[in-house]
Amino acid sequence: MTRALLTGNGAAAWGARLAEVDYVPAFPITPQTEIIETLAGWYASGAMQGRLTTLESEHSMITAAAAAAATGARVFTATSSQGLLYAMEMMFATPGWRAPFVLVNVSRAVATPITLEPDHTDVLAARDCGFVQIHCANAQELLDSVLIAYRVAEHPGVRVPVLVNQDGFYLSFTREPVELPSMDSVRRFLPAFAPG
Repeated sequence: MTRALLTGNGAAAWGARLAEVDYVPAFPITPQTEIIETLAGWYASGAMQGRLTTLESEHSMITAAAAAAATGARVFTATSSQGLLYAMEMMFATPGWRAPFVLVNVSRAVATPITLEPDHTDVLAARDCGFVQIHCANAQELLDSVLIAYRVAEHPGVRVPVLVNQDGFYLSFTREPVELPSMDSVRRFLPAFAPG
């Protein structure tokens, strides 16, 4: 186990990397973009194997995430605020597909009142959509919760998507010491996804 100084967004990206995700459908939105940029850099450098695709909207992103998860891929994506609201139709549709994937939401106020401060209006709108929700208080919880989210989502008795939530700006951009587990320990905790 090693320690690193990571933002909440960086910790979320490390959770996806350690989970060895196969596919990341993405659409950038502040303050979530750093997660996708970090993953894109790792894919481009060869540090991660898989595919990252930028789609035309969050609605398409959630649709692509669920469709890929339904085929057996381990899928990760992220959004924030208005993006989560824009995806809301598919947030209610995809849990019924029993397609497990992980979505990190970086909570930020929606259009009214106009502010960039953290606010849970976005994630509370998704309260009854069928996603399991995990809310994180610090960067360590983010990394750990992404791994736990896959373990829960992919369990044969669950098989629904999981939303991991963090506060925008205060947590997403604040650096904290985070313990990175070894890949061997992650693989023991989180074996490869076995659909079926």
